[in-house]
Amino acid sequence: MNDTERSITLTPSWKAFFWSYFFGVALIPALIGIILLWKTSKRRREKSYKITDRKITVVDGNYSRNIDLADIRQAEAGDLRFGVGSVTIKTQGREIELIGLENPERIATSIEKAVQAELRRLEAQKQAKPRETKYDPGSMDRLDYLTGLWQQGLVSNEDFEKERKKFED
Repeated sequence: MNDTERSITLTPSWKAFFWSYFFGVALIPALIGIILLWKTSKRRREKSYKITDRKITVVDGNYSRNIDLADIRQAEAGDLRFGVGSVTIKTQGREIELIGLENPERIATSIEKAVQAELRRLEAQKQAKPRETKYDPGSMDRLDYLTGLWQQGLVSNEDFEKERKKFED
């Protein structure tokens, strides 16, 4: 990642796992609750979403999926429960849901804006012409080699000037 690329990492809110936490606390006397709380907490910690200028990385446990912003067709916010919701990202071939996010409408809007900016950047990159060089490839290396020979006294001044003129044409 270059220095100018911005990124943000989002993790699901505990509110998205409210019912699992609720039943875990309720079942603590039966010792099943402790296991349920541990599994819920582990499942929540394993999920993260890293959004950069170029892509979105979804990490779920040991699995990681990258989505290029240019491939995203739609990002829409889901229903709010307990103040959190999900953002569904649709591409040509798949659909990924980012769960447990606070302000999902704002995040979906931000993703849509980032997609439009990335598409504009890619279009501008296509339109940009490659820079033309004044010299043939390798000619500068040959001139450096010739200069080295001249500095060591292996080539006379007249021969050096004659050969150097060939590079200026």
